[in-house]
Amino acid sequence: MARETKTTLALPKIDLEEKALDVRLRLKGKAAVDLADYQRAYAETNGHAVELDRLAAHILAAFIDADRGFQAWRRSNPASGAQS
Repeated sequence: MARETKTTLALPKIDLEEKALDVRLRLKGKAAVDLADYQRAYAETNGHAVELDRLAAHILAAFIDADRGFQAWRRSNPASGAQS
């Protein structure tokens, strides 16, 4: 009998009520397969499916938030035109 383990993803649960931004993204090969697999893992872990475009946007946002080098650069370049 296989033992079930609790999966924890680095991406937090997505608020499905938030405003969405249209993003166009074309993935091929391993990146396409990985994103589709991540979508399946997300649905299994969080109990609901999420569209690929919304998932990709949150993965990108999580990556940017976790990038210490980028955050340091942003702090030293406040006139970068970033909008909140």
